[in-house]
Amino acid sequence: MDPAAMGGPPRPLDEGIQEVHTYEVRVPTELQLSYVHGTCDTTYGSRVHETPEAVVVDVDVRDDDVEICNAMGKIDRIGVTLREPLGRRVVLDSSSGVPLLPQSDVHLVEFQNYDPRHS
Repeated sequence: MDPAAMGGPPRPLDEGIQEVHTYEVRVPTELQLSYVHGTCDTTYGSRVHETPEAVVVDVDVRDDDVEICNAMGKIDRIGVTLREPLGRRVVLDSSSGVPLLPQSDVHLVEFQNYDPRHS
């Protein structure tokens, strides 16, 4: 087995770009997804595919047909409804295949003043 394939952070599949970054469980069968899209894009909805082991989520975002755009991204939220409670299933971003962390597990504020020179 290739040692490089073991461990390390998950990587996007086939150069996919991670679209959905985190999720929050609103009720056992409803997730709120945080996703990134361009400021000139339009969101048309969300999709979910469920298996006994995983929940794969996707947001339908398309480019608006504009001639000039600022090429900046923005974070938005959108909900998806599950057929069954999430339970212990893993949530995956369909664009990249990357497993998502629940929003409560992302604590970036802890690192805002982090300086590796003083660790």
